[in-house]
Amino acid sequence: MYMNLRTVAAKATAAGLLCLLVLALTASANADDLDTFNKKVDRLYQALTAKQSQMPDSARIGAAPTKTIVVIPCLMAAEGAARPAHGVVEAAEALGWKAVLIDGQGDPSKYANAVQQAINIQADVIALQAIDAGTILGPLKEARKAGIRIVAFGSINTDDVIEAVYPANEEFENDGYALAAAAYKLAGNKLNIIEMRGDEFAGCVRRAAGTQKFIAECKAAGGNCSVLSSENFLVTDLTTRVPQQVIGEVRRHPNFDVLWSAYDAGLNFMIQGLKSADLTDHGFGVGFDANVANINIIRSDGFQKATVGLPLEWVGYAQVDAANRMFLGKDINDGAIKSKVLVKGNVPQQGAWEGDEDFRAAYRKSWGLK
Repeated sequence: MYMNLRTVAAKATAAGLLCLLVLALTASANADDLDTFNKKVDRLYQALTAKQSQMPDSARIGAAPTKTIVVIPCLMAAEGAARPAHGVVEAAEALGWKAVLIDGQGDPSKYANAVQQAINIQADVIALQAIDAGTILGPLKEARKAGIRIVAFGSINTDDVIEAVYPANEEFENDGYALAAAAYKLAGNKLNIIEMRGDEFAGCVRRAAGTQKFIAECKAAGGNCSVLSSENFLVTDLTTRVPQQVIGEVRRHPNFDVLWSAYDAGLNFMIQGLKSADLTDHGFGVGFDANVANINIIRSDGFQKATVGLPLEWVGYAQVDAANRMFLGKDINDGAIKSKVLVKGNVPQQGAWEGDEDFRAAYRKSWGLK
């Protein structure tokens, strides 16, 4: 029988990045001076930016007979949803499955309609990309009643309606803490932020909570950390209102250290706005998801200096692998997927960061493919 990914995630927290973060959280809370706190941040930063050598389980399990998988990204125009969606399609096709991609276009009613389409065509699997289960809980429960398996990326699970979710929900807060630690280090051991939240996504709320935890610990240790302002923005406003929002915040707080964005797609448009207003001569930006456009900015030593990202194509493969394991009656594993802090010194020379190892070969070997 397969395991709920909560069980898998609990095992994963015993090692690797999460262990380092938990140690940092505990130790930092007890730090009695700033020097001790800074040394802990230094060690954490080295671990967060190091090369990752983990690989998915390549032990052969075989491939389930042809299945139909409906892939529903929140918005294909957002790279953080599009890349894992493409990974799902690529992996499904490698297995000989049929993949149907339906763009949610940032509209919850369209997410629900896409789930209904999956039910209508008697799909075997639904793969959500950056859509929280609670947003369309009713339709998802109907899909489960119809016998459809549900896997997801970047989704906060509700009522365990999602059977395998990457990353595990608690990782969002860990990522927020990690990015704050990296930003603090890059800013010269200070962190006074303009916070641009993405409250429509529960994972983004948790990212902000992780950053807030770091700031609280920094203050307790006597460090120079604060939130200068905190504003929410919407994914549907990226090309219109968001650039003006951030221009206003930077003008109100010109001495900020870091512009913190809940996700890279938003930060990209924020940076465009700041450039148009000639406001990129102070501070720098950090974000999440490791989008190619943002990595290009980091690579060229531009305004953005860091991002916390997952190897998103790998995440797509992991979702398909989880579904395949369900159909074969095998245990789901965590896919060995970990976040990484990407900065100028460790970004790939070109293109996207897809992890530091050949995950595709491992999955193909597991599935019995050449």
